[in-house]
Amino acid sequence: MSKTFSPRLALTAGTGLALFVPLVPASAPAVLPVATHTATVEPTYEELPLRQGPGTTYAAAAAPQTKPFGLVGVTWPYRKNSAKVEVKVRVQRSGAWSAWERLPVEDDHGPATATTEGRERSGTEPYWVGDANGVEASLTTLDGTTVTGAKVALINPGVTALDAEPPLTEEPVEAEGSRAPYPMPAMVSRRNWGADERLRTHNGTACARPKYTGTVQAAFVHHTADRNDYTRTQVTAMVRGMYAYHVKSRGWCDLGYNFLVDRFGRAFEGRYGGAQLPVLGAHTGAFNANSFGVSLIGNFEKVAPSQAALETTARIIAWKLDANYRSPLATVVLAGKRLHTISGHLDTKATACPGKNLYTRLPWLRQRTNILMSKSVSTEIYRFAKNLGGFRVTGQPFWGEHRTKTGRATYFSRRDVFWSVASGTHSVVGSFRTRYRKLGPDGLLGLPTGEYRIGRISGSKLQPFQNGGLYWSKRTGMRPVAGLIHRKYAALGAERSRLGLPITDMYTVKEGLRQKFQRGTLTFNKRYGKVFVT
Repeated sequence: MSKTFSPRLALTAGTGLALFVPLVPASAPAVLPVATHTATVEPTYEELPLRQGPGTTYAAAAAPQTKPFGLVGVTWPYRKNSAKVEVKVRVQRSGAWSAWERLPVEDDHGPATATTEGRERSGTEPYWVGDANGVEASLTTLDGTTVTGAKVALINPGVTALDAEPPLTEEPVEAEGSRAPYPMPAMVSRRNWGADERLRTHNGTACARPKYTGTVQAAFVHHTADRNDYTRTQVTAMVRGMYAYHVKSRGWCDLGYNFLVDRFGRAFEGRYGGAQLPVLGAHTGAFNANSFGVSLIGNFEKVAPSQAALETTARIIAWKLDANYRSPLATVVLAGKRLHTISGHLDTKATACPGKNLYTRLPWLRQRTNILMSKSVSTEIYRFAKNLGGFRVTGQPFWGEHRTKTGRATYFSRRDVFWSVASGTHSVVGSFRTRYRKLGPDGLLGLPTGEYRIGRISGSKLQPFQNGGLYWSKRTGMRPVAGLIHRKYAALGAERSRLGLPITDMYTVKEGLRQKFQRGTLTFNKRYGKVFVT
């Protein structure tokens, strides 16, 4: 079975803020939490200018003695194309200088444009050096142009108590008896790798809130163009250093990638906003919309990626694509270009990323992802949506199929669909969806047990749920009735009873709970465990 609802459907990316952001509500204050990841060695950040002689195409910086740093990178004011910029660095460790290292220049790793977010600067990929205290850097332009305002960034990401072995978060195993989407793999959360969330306001308060794209249609595979001999205990510091470089040096709102994978096969949550949601990253320029970026830590121009890293990458992609009903073997149109659903960065432009030794493994990655996804979609929610008419009716999935406490849900752009063994599969749309989202699928009403319908009195509509119902009319508004009060209301005849429609939500009184209706009230008395009619 195809992973898309229609084989003729051309899926085109479109960026926009989502209507519903369950993990980061639109009403949330912009005040950011203070990082709780206790540092045993505080991080530091230092920038040194590269001096350029008048009329020359060469700039350099030299600092034989600096504060200790673990990551280095070079940036300059934003240029639309930096392909003719060549940067080299060498560092001093324990009094000895390393060999000169040419740093990859990437001007298409970030946002779609220089004005998309933050205060973007062009620059190199960050380079992990471990423990250094001196630096020399050179920048040369090969096209005769000059670059002014270049800086070398020296970042010490600090040391934290969890660096030795950061805890992994993992979803519980799905109950048997249903073809659930591929589960979220174990992952090191932002908190557990030590993300300082205060950094997200460094380039302006607008960066505090994550941006979302419409859906997930594709995955882009990258490499960090970093060292390949890092140790297991260095990785969280490397990710923190990359985060600081992307924000403070490149001027982005946050870490550019949505996910990272180390050579030991561990996954790391990247950009803030909810790993399950379509967070708009800064990883593939104009192709960021409706995609996500996963970057393998290392330089795969030089070596092949480990099998552990490839397997974890396949598991991340399987989880994201399966939840959004996408085939890893299909193609998709993004930014006017037809691409594989799983593509490398170099499929979008002339770049070495993700390295020739990783790029040649993309066919294996597509096939492995397809196997993990069981080669077809057959969940109850998928079949329900397909029977409705597919994406044409439901809209694209925004929050892909995910677990609730008692079942599963997919939030499409036009309706939300829920499933559990007890309730079956049903959708919530329009004003019913708006009110139900505020209550939550694990809240007062439980999951829907039917679609909304016209009520039995003129001008009314209602929808049944496991623990009650939503009742609407233009005059009374949308009101939930739940629990024992709903049981009594239904026994009396619900909206067709002498009580009429509800005109308030349930509220607390001295006896217990009360709800007012057009022609009376129902009161649950907790002392007697009964509902009384007035």
